[in-house]
Amino acid sequence: MPRRAQSGVRPAHWLGLIIILAVIGGGGYALMNRATDSLTGITELSTGEFLENAAALSGNVYKVEGIVDERLDKGWRGSEGRLFSVRISGGAGDTFVPVWVPPDYQGANIQREQRYTFKVRVQENGVLEVLELLKV
Repeated sequence: MPRRAQSGVRPAHWLGLIIILAVIGGGGYALMNRATDSLTGITELSTGEFLENAAALSGNVYKVEGIVDERLDKGWRGSEGRLFSVRISGGAGDTFVPVWVPPDYQGANIQREQRYTFKVRVQENGVLEVLELLKV
């Protein structure tokens, strides 16, 4: 007597279907919840050019990533903003640049020895004015 063909879905088919749905669901979740970096596309500040002639860069906007070294505005009133020294590590060693946070800035709280990415504008006096910052 010949055997009948088995009708129905095999467990291997169920397993394959579950894997396909998990991959599609995971990919959709990743696309919907991806983070956007607001500092993407901004030119990195060349510390060599900045130290050589900061006035030539005045008015331009750059991205700077570094570690806050210390606060330089001791004795200032809070209404004048805050001035920090930021250590930028590079191929030629560490470079320190002045970064000024305006008094009306409503961003993250800045702490010493923490790494940040700053969006800055070079002022005429060579100080970098913070426009935006992200803690790294």
